[in-house]
Parts: sequence; C-alpha cells; structure tokens
Amino acid sequence: MWNLPKGEDFLPDVSLRELQRAFEGEKVTKPKMRLLCAIHRKKAESLDEITAQTGLKRRTVHETLRRFCDRGLAGKNSIKQEGRPPSLSVGQRRKILKKLEAGPPHNKSGLWTTKEVRELIRKECGVEYSPTHTWTLLKAAGFSIQRPRPRHYKADEVEAKRFKKRLLCWEKGIGKKAM
Repeated sequence: MWNLPKGEDFLPDVSLRELQRAFEGEKVTKPKMRLLCAIHRKKAESLDEITAQTGLKRRTVHETLRRFCDRGLAGKNSIKQEGRPPSLSVGQRRKILKKLEAGPPHNKSGLWTTKEVRELIRKECGVEYSPTHTWTLLKAAGFSIQRPRPRHYKADEVEAKRFKKRLLCWEKGIGKKAM
C-alpha cells in the first residue's frame, strides 16, 4: 500500500519537464496541487518531504500519487460524477414549457404560481417535485419571479388617477404659484 515508486520509476512515460509544463499551464488549484505532488515524487522525494512542502496530509499525498500511478497524467483531474438522471425527459420538458408559455388557463393575471406549475407537472408527467426544485426548473427554463403590483382593497382608482395627474402637473411646474 505505501510502496509507491519514486524518481524515474514514478510515471515512467512522463518526464519531469512535462510535469512542470503541465503544472505551469494549469489554472485550477486542485489539479495544480496534484501536479506539484507528482513533480516532487518524480524528484525522488519521500511522502513526508512532500507533505512538509505542500502542506497536505500524508494520506492525501499518497492518494494523489496513487491516482497518477493508476491513470497517468490524467490523474490530475477528478473523475466526473454523472449523478441521478432527470425525472423529466427532454420531450416532457418541452411539452411543459409550451404550456407554461401559453399561460395559466384559469388565472387572469397571466402569471404562474409555483404551486400551479407543480400541479401541471404532476398531471402531465406524473412526477412530484418540491416547490424549491420546481423553482429551479423554472429558472433553468428562463422564467423569473414576477408579481402583480399590490393594491389596497379599499383603494379608489378614480382618486388615484386624479392624484397622479396633479402630481405630474406639479412636477412640470404647471400648478406652482408665482412668487
């Protein structure tokens, strides 16, 4: 387990110069640190010397060097984790998107609520999403939060228009008294 090759036996197909060029060209921190460990190992340094110079734990250095032994120079990069497949297929997403763009059928404001979108997805596709995930899907589709401007239930629209007209006249200087 702890008997990793060092010096020229470590990464025999890769020269020290190639490792240094890869180190200089790397912009991301983690792969750069991994390459630094490989450079030190190629210089025949022990695990303890590498840990002292890099500030990494001994186990981390060992695992990093083992990655290089297993995968070569590609060991500097992490393996991409695929994750869980999406619950909605591409076709289902397109179908939902068309319905969302058409607007809600029984809502006069023309705006969808998260609850309505969740219900639409459940009815159309048989998939249950949390409100948070529903909002994540909406953002990914290019939708944003929009709310109708709040109005007081006792507000008089005629009075509001009269006030706005007076305010506009005042701002333009029409209603000011001459001094």
